Amino acid sequence: MSLRDRLAAATGPKNSSETFKRFGVLENPYPASSQTSDNPHYRQSIDEEIDMRVESFVRDKRSQVVVIVGTQGTGKTNVLNFYEHELKGALESVDGYYVVRYLADPEASFDSTLRRLFQELGTDHLSRLGRALAAKGDEVIELARSHEVRIALRRLARAAGAEEVTAALNEWLLGLRLLKSHREILGVNFRLDTVESKTAALRDIIQVSSACDLLNGIFLLLDELEKQDGVLSATAVVRYLSSMRAIIDALPNHLFMMIAVTPDALRRYSLALPAFRSRLENRVELQPLMNVREALELAGFYLKEARKRAEQESGVSHDEAAYQPLVSREEIAAAFDSLLERARRRSDDGVRQREFLHHMHGLAEDAIQAATLA
Repeated sequence: MSLRDRLAAATGPKNSSETFKRFGVLENPYPASSQTSDNPHYRQSIDEEIDMRVESFVRDKRSQVVVIVGTQGTGKTNVLNFYEHELKGALESVDGYYVVRYLADPEASFDSTLRRLFQELGTDHLSRLGRALAAKGDEVIELARSHEVRIALRRLARAAGAEEVTAALNEWLLGLRLLKSHREILGVNFRLDTVESKTAALRDIIQVSSACDLLNGIFLLLDELEKQDGVLSATAVVRYLSSMRAIIDALPNHLFMMIAVTPDALRRYSLALPAFRSRLENRVELQPLMNVREALELAGFYLKEARKRAEQESGVSHDEAAYQPLVSREEIAAAFDSLLERARRRSDDGVRQREFLHHMHGLAEDAIQAATLA
């Protein structure tokens, strides 16, 4: 079959494709190793623990830090993707919650994370805050510890959240260059040009916003924290971790931080800054696949999710027994055993989920191609 014929078959009506009729899927159900987003989430025991912590945070507003520990390829990013989507959906109709997903940069500063938090709040939040402060008076503004923040908030309240003032305040909180217009509009004299000053300002904005019933909580999901390790100098790593510790300590309420990190990086960070370790006691650990049963369950879950999507898109539904196996149980077991032997040679206890699913992707692709060419 020529490439033209292959592409014609691939772009034809999906609900009548040979792949759907034979296997009940419209596409390869298993993600290749490069596909790190839009993958189904296979719930495990750790999900129940995370759910309980999220529930207690929403109920009590007390800050929490949850650390997702796992080697590369065991599903940390998948967990964060899932909770980002779930939280946004579950809290969509509840005011005052912000979900911020941030991929850690190999920078020598925590500044970019703080900037992302201020960006998420944005001018809309500051406008609402200005109107609320205009009604509540100066007593709430006094909750801010920073003299400069109090001055800026008084100007915001006096203007009742006017666009010019909210725009200037937003720029100032982001740490942009202090201009004459900022001094005139906000009455401030100093730029927020350090992590410490921005952390203090964030604390003040959150406290005042909470007192105005405008903010209930911020979910900060930090992925790939291990990027800091091996890229930055030891001094820079300690500075970064100290900044993380500072924001945790500055916000005893209204912050739910979920961190994904490898065990090796967590161990080194704990040694580099022992005081940081005590903030990371709430840990959930992701384990690799340890046996054939777990491999079969994971493969079956991805196939079932793909068939569910296919039937929804095609509008055609069949009993599971009507479909042929895409990859047989014997092939899955043989693939797992082979991968487990390879994993043990590199001193891993089990097979990493990403590696297993990538191998399954190849086996499924062979079956799909064979069906297409038949």
